[in-house]
Amino acid sequence: MKKSFPSEVQMIPIRQIDVINPRARDQKEFNAIVANISEVGLKKPITVTPRRHTNPQRFYLVCGQGRLEAFMALKQEAIPAFAIDATEEECMIMSLVENIARRQHQPLELFLMITELKSRGYSNVQIGKKIGMSDQYVGGFVHLLENGEEGLIRAVANGNIPITVAMDIAGVESKDAMQVLQKGYESGELRGVQFLKAKRIIET
Repeated sequence: MKKSFPSEVQMIPIRQIDVINPRARDQKEFNAIVANISEVGLKKPITVTPRRHTNPQRFYLVCGQGRLEAFMALKQEAIPAFAIDATEEECMIMSLVENIARRQHQPLELFLMITELKSRGYSNVQIGKKIGMSDQYVGGFVHLLENGEEGLIRAVANGNIPITVAMDIAGVESKDAMQVLQKGYESGELRGVQFLKAKRIIET
């Protein structure tokens, strides 16, 4: 990624900013952002990058979707912003990293983020470094995705099974055995030591 840093804050017309990695936001959280900006102003400018060959000049949003949308809700026409030199792909990566750093993500969001990075050709090690996870942990996500383990993915996304348990189950060769372990964990019959014992019996 280019070593490009913002030098000064600019007032950028909101209508000229495009969001390339939009995400849904909790309404309560969003209302709090709007209220805070309305009362004390914008504490941290957003970050954008100029789009090439656009007239009038347009920008990709790098960081600050919540702040941008809050300014829109407050009927503002322009927003303070840092402008940096970055490609569309770099903007996507920086946005993903900012999202992960800002709050605790649900497993489904991590699945989607890792899928996006894998589709762009990044290795497990590279993804792990970008999102602050070990490459082994990323590999577990990737294994579920590449092997089409929709049932396990849904169970993780719904909060029925921790991702670490899902990765353990996905490591079992027999599909029938995987279903037994998953059902046993979700029902509460196979938890902790009992789950590990059952997995060892199946593997042997």
